[in-house]
Amino acid sequence: MKKLSVLIAFLFLFLVGCGGSSALMKPSANQNITPASKKKAKIVFMRTSFVAGAINAELFEIKKGKVKFIGSIPMGSKIIHETTPGKKVYMAYGSAADFMIADVRAGKTYYAVVRPNWGTGGFAPTPVRTDGTTDFNTDSPDFKGWVSGTELLEPIPADAKKWFAKEKKNILVVYKEYWKRFQTKNMNEKAQRTLTPKDGM
Repeated sequence: MKKLSVLIAFLFLFLVGCGGSSALMKPSANQNITPASKKKAKIVFMRTSFVAGAINAELFEIKKGKVKFIGSIPMGSKIIHETTPGKKVYMAYGSAADFMIADVRAGKTYYAVVRPNWGTGGFAPTPVRTDGTTDFNTDSPDFKGWVSGTELLEPIPADAKKWFAKEKKNILVVYKEYWKRFQTKNMNEKAQRTLTPKDGM
């Protein structure tokens, strides 16, 4: 375990060294969040906290053990991820990796906050609820500020593809290690990290 922890730390430094993943992004020409299509769902990932603002955070979708790069999300930004309906797994990676599960429906738009995780030192993608049951919810006075106060970014396709091709093996090692840790969470802890169909708008 100690050797693996050292390897993870090395990979983090390696990725930071290659760093500049925020340079893979550009402001979207249209800053509006348009409604999801009838066949797709949208998840809006927002990063609002100034804590650990100097650390890049990358977002990935996990499909059957394979990792797909969504984009880099620097402080004060947001990314719109369009996906098919159904169950999904997302990973955020900064100085450590953490996960969010999602069960989304077509025609709905969902929100998640990529927040600093004091327990791991990384970032935790956290569901924004529509039922007011958590601090992260659409009824919160802060919600409109999270949406309006973040800049919508999108990947620069060629640059993102080249970066991910170079970093993919390292990211897979990080995913496998931290996914094992995530699996040790109990059902209630996992539920707190799960976007549900009713969270869509």
